Amino acid sequence: MNNYYKYFKNKFLRECAIWSILYTIIMLLLFFLFKVTLSRNTYFGYEFMYPFYHWANHNKVFLVFLVLTSGYVVIILRCFKKALKYMDEIISAMEEVYKKDDELITLSGDLKEVNAQMNNIKFNLRENEKIARDSERRKNDLIIYLAHDLKTPLTSIIGYLTILKEENDLSERFQRKYLQISYDKALRLEDLINEFFDITRYNLKDVVLEKSVVDFSFMMEQIIYEFKPLLIEKNLSINSKIEPEIKIDIDTNKVERVIDNIIRNAINYSYNDSVIDIDVNKSKDFVNIVITNRGSTIPRVKIDHIFDEFFRLDSSRSTKTGGAGLGLAIAKSIVLAHGGNIHIESENEIIKMIVKLPV
Repeated sequence: MNNYYKYFKNKFLRECAIWSILYTIIMLLLFFLFKVTLSRNTYFGYEFMYPFYHWANHNKVFLVFLVLTSGYVVIILRCFKKALKYMDEIISAMEEVYKKDDELITLSGDLKEVNAQMNNIKFNLRENEKIARDSERRKNDLIIYLAHDLKTPLTSIIGYLTILKEENDLSERFQRKYLQISYDKALRLEDLINEFFDITRYNLKDVVLEKSVVDFSFMMEQIIYEFKPLLIEKNLSINSKIEPEIKIDIDTNKVERVIDNIIRNAINYSYNDSVIDIDVNKSKDFVNIVITNRGSTIPRVKIDHIFDEFFRLDSSRSTKTGGAGLGLAIAKSIVLAHGGNIHIESENEIIKMIVKLPV
């Protein structure tokens, strides 16, 4: 409303000034013509208009002041009335902004600038409501899915532990086998519970950083090394090219979470027997991290939403790729909080995640 107030104030003052200037010029021209006309005639004192002409001739300044002032008052009242009409129109149109329809708001021609702003506000509100509804729906769906998924490993753990408890004559081989299954299911249960925590506690709009200067090259090498056991199942390998001695001021734990999430996704969505390339280098203003893997090309429509909260690239509830859809949203919020940027490219079965962190 403050912007509209300034808009109408400026419009009101501008119109008053223009009309006042035009009125002043016209009145002065009329006074001049009136004076010239009077000076060309001879009056004997008995003419019908002579008293007025005589009075006007001796009170020229007062007459000019009276006529101009009266005109200015009329102009101000007219402009003010017009501004009030515009304000009534705007107030009525404000109700249209919150209507849940796709009808355009139409104002008077003089209000085309305000008209465009109000239509933008209306459709931005519709779009934001749609995004909020979609996000809430995805969140609710994921909570339902996760709650359902919690039962599966928990049931397995209880089942196998019950067998171990009640079957006294189980061979050592089966005992180890059932313990290993129970352990694996417990780890899966832990992952699902962590996803629940992420959904309920992580505020993507309020990332607080605790920065310190670190050797980022060494940090990347450590992170990559820790992923070696996860490469075995799909027979993957990591080809890293890291520029040495890159020093950078970052929140180590949060950036480690970003890199961890990206490499984990690269492993999950890579073809078997393929290579993941990790390139880290320093330019003038940024440290560039490029992680490339070979996998199914991501459609453009999914790339546009891949950093949205609760968006999952894989719609199935696979234990390997069935996360809560928060990983990349959290990664983006952390990178943006550092003043960097992150984006993804995918074509010809190549997926490339590019992260830039300011030096």
